[in-house]
Amino acid sequence: MRAILGIQEAHDASAALMVDGRIVAAAQEERFSGLKGDYGFPRQAVAYCLREAGIDSSDLDEVALASHSWNPVLTKIKRNANFSVEDWVKEQHDYWYPTKYEKKNVVYYDLWKDRKDFRFDDFYPMEGILQGYMDPVEMEKMKELRLQTVADYLRLPRERVRTVTHEDCHRFYAYFGSPLRGEVLSLTSEGIGDYSNGTVGIFSEKGFRELAHTKDNHIGHIYQYVTLLLGMKPAQHEYKVMGLAPYANARELERSYRVFERVLKVDGLKIVFDQEPPDLYFHFRKALEGHRFDGIAGAAQKMVEELLCAWVRNCIAETGLHRVIFSGGVAQNIKADMKIAQMDEVEDIFVCPAAGDTSLPLGACYLAMWEFLKKEGLSADRLLPLDTAYLGPQFTDEETRRVIEETKAAERYDVREHVAPAEVARLLAEGKIIARCAGRMEFGLRALGNRSILADPRHPQTVRKINEAIKFRDFWMPFTPSILAERESEYIVNPKGLKAPFMTMAFDSTARARRELPAALHPADETARPQSLEKRHNPIYHAIISEFEKITGVGGILNTSFNLHGYPIVLGPKEALFTLDNSELDGVLLGDILVSRRAPMS
Repeated sequence: MRAILGIQEAHDASAALMVDGRIVAAAQEERFSGLKGDYGFPRQAVAYCLREAGIDSSDLDEVALASHSWNPVLTKIKRNANFSVEDWVKEQHDYWYPTKYEKKNVVYYDLWKDRKDFRFDDFYPMEGILQGYMDPVEMEKMKELRLQTVADYLRLPRERVRTVTHEDCHRFYAYFGSPLRGEVLSLTSEGIGDYSNGTVGIFSEKGFRELAHTKDNHIGHIYQYVTLLLGMKPAQHEYKVMGLAPYANARELERSYRVFERVLKVDGLKIVFDQEPPDLYFHFRKALEGHRFDGIAGAAQKMVEELLCAWVRNCIAETGLHRVIFSGGVAQNIKADMKIAQMDEVEDIFVCPAAGDTSLPLGACYLAMWEFLKKEGLSADRLLPLDTAYLGPQFTDEETRRVIEETKAAERYDVREHVAPAEVARLLAEGKIIARCAGRMEFGLRALGNRSILADPRHPQTVRKINEAIKFRDFWMPFTPSILAERESEYIVNPKGLKAPFMTMAFDSTARARRELPAALHPADETARPQSLEKRHNPIYHAIISEFEKITGVGGILNTSFNLHGYPIVLGPKEALFTLDNSELDGVLLGDILVSRRAPMS
């Protein structure tokens, strides 16, 4: 047995465990800590991965830390997790503006070190390396500190712990996690990596050959600052900008697009600056003054789509490769992925779940195992694709009953055991909104039925109830459908037969989908971000949808992540009942135990 632990200790901290070429466990730290987007060494996620595999840290052959270097001060303050919108604005005005425009020496850490409402990292002893921001000397010291601290924590010899290149983690996950094999076009686009924010290359079982990279591909940064300018949280709410974009008035969109269209350009295999502004926040803040919110969102999305499509077109022409793997934070823009997929030049494209930095540990595992196989003269066929995203913890009925007893849930709700899929389907068909916490938790950003809120997709009024009384989310955001794989062609337009098991791709919808799934489509453009569900991947969830189809004739249901706004997706029964207590869900299915609201007394 060869066991490899991959770890992401910066933003969106997570861990993954590979045993003999197969990812057996993966989880994000936020699910355990309750801090959305948690930052730093993922203690609890690491402990879970080892526990799931039934091994001790001493059994690990290798620990691969994603990225050779990162900014210690951001981990200390857990920036992306702790910051509010107001904090992101303060960072611009109190650090970046005086540093860049007034040439003042501002100590970044001093701005935040006394915040009582922040959770600070306490894993790494970072005293003495918090005076700079992206300071090369501090970052090099941080690398050595990481290696030794992790080795000590896991009680491993120092030589079993190493760092691996950030970009390689993205690429190896995108390739070996996908079902594609043979030579493919490999693309990464993100905010920042170890040496780039955009790469192009050729990937096969033999490894990766880079053709180009750049540090000027600032698509992600521009989208991040647009998110902030629209009053939302960078590094978390970019998907809201994408969701808002289709509502844009054409005139307002074109007006705002003129602000974006000459900032970046495609130059051969690179996305680079065309007319570089002095900065990417204050420039757009001034240039977009007086522009309407929908036009700004639509223009930013159009910029992303046009740049990426032009880039992909050049890369295909240069390489002659028509099958694409795409990774990095920008790859999570499903509407841009859809535009790429619709290009005549593209035969196939696959985007793995959570293509941003939270999946770096999986890529680290694939990379480390690939290097081992190559060294030993063994075939890369031993590296298995990511066939499932159900890689997190699950809870027994005994554990669930204990939580129900500890929370005294039976005093407030009806509790029934052995509730069959047909009963759940009946409740959904009657208009009830039921959350499901069952089986292994999904890894990544999408709930795929095991930590999901489920509802009848036929009724658009369902959207208002979920938005206003359950998730407290923004009115314009769309929901998504889980559809039976055998009904896929009836609901989405997918002439190339692209695989869509993980909600990482968007598609145009069919007329039937617009009749039967209106609440699970984007209200403005009627596109879908589906989970195409095969029975083998989740038999019980598949049975619920199948029973729903028997009742209604509809082979799909509305699925959205099981969480309150601002909270991570629920971990288990405790978090599920907390969400029930603090929302107007009709019930929560814990395994096959249904906890539901009592009917009002007549």
